[in-house]
Amino acid sequence: MYIIVVGCGKVGSNLAKELSMNNHDVVVIDSDPEKFTQLGSGFNGKTILGIPIDEEILLQAGIEKADALAAVSPDENMNIMVCQIAKEIYKIPRVIPRVYDPDRDIFFQQLGLNTMCLTSLAVAHAKKILEQKSGDIWHTFGNKNITFRYIKPDNGSIGKLIKDLPVTNYLIFAVIKEEEFVLASPNYKVNKDDMLVVAEYF
Repeated sequence: MYIIVVGCGKVGSNLAKELSMNNHDVVVIDSDPEKFTQLGSGFNGKTILGIPIDEEILLQAGIEKADALAAVSPDENMNIMVCQIAKEIYKIPRVIPRVYDPDRDIFFQQLGLNTMCLTSLAVAHAKKILEQKSGDIWHTFGNKNITFRYIKPDNGSIGKLIKDLPVTNYLIFAVIKEEEFVLASPNYKVNKDDMLVVAEYF
């Protein structure tokens, strides 16, 4: 994919490096030349110095052929403006503006922008950690919350194959054997020192 990243702060520079390492063509725009040093010597994308809402700068960045654009500068209003230009004028299918105010985040999502609000993400993540049961780790996939937890095999399970265990309300996802994580297979024989990683949804 050809991706434009607006803003080369901590978020923008790390995003650009990750995308570049995943073999995407990345162009980074920032008005401060010193910010580009955060990309490091290994960055093989392109950098452009200028104001991101300047059409000449956007054309220089290749906005006409871009597949996606992420505006993650410290200026919330500029992020929104750049993404509106990209979405409405250049018809870029994937645009993500970084916003800082959770109330504005909801408003812009209602306008059809897939916003990224680090405040909301941080609050949601902290809430998840505080509310989850001890020893449980859960994630949301689609409309389901999946809980992953560890259980020790009981005496009736030791020596049996995973496919023969009487499991009804959860799935044995993996086994931790001698501190090594192994995806569970139906023909794996459970040992007394194993730790089973199980998944269940609610």
